[in-house]
Amino acid sequence: MRRIKMIGSALSQLGNVLTAFDLNNTGPNESWSARFYRQDRTARERLVNAVFFWQQNPPHCERAYLSDVADAYALIKEHEQRP
Repeated sequence: MRRIKMIGSALSQLGNVLTAFDLNNTGPNESWSARFYRQDRTARERLVNAVFFWQQNPPHCERAYLSDVADAYALIKEHEQRP
C-alpha cells in the first residue's frame, strides 16, 4: 500500500512540474494538490477535494500541503544530523 501511495505522489509531482507555468513558484517535490492549496487555487482545490471526498479534517489538498511541509522538515533534519 505504501508503494502505491508513493507512486501516486510521484505522478502528482510530475504532473505539477509538467503543467506549472512558472517553475519559480513550485518545485519538483510539490504535488498538484499541495500547490493548489498553497496558491489558493480555490476552484481547482475544490475539484481535487471533491475527488478525494473521503479525506476530510483536513481536506485532501491541505493534507497534501502539510505532508509536503513535513517531508521537507524531515529532510532538513536528516541533513543537519549528518557529520
